Amino acid sequence: MESGLKKITASVLIIATLFFATLAVLSIWDIIQVEKIFQKSFFTLIVIFCASGIMLFIFTNFFKNNSKDRNESN
Repeated sequence: MESGLKKITASVLIIATLFFATLAVLSIWDIIQVEKIFQKSFFTLIVIFCASGIMLFIFTNFFKNNSKDRNESN
């Protein structure tokens, strides 16, 4: 179950990163006229990065230790 959840999370993060990077490039080249789109996209990517770091911390510290404890008890 953990590997499926990790794959889904990674896919969502990749899609979000590509989406916001595309918006930023379009804004730089003045193809879309949205005020401060680059700044909002940059801050959004920072939030996504921080959230994924927290999720990685939780997965490595809590889920991996529990699976090792179960294997030792058998």
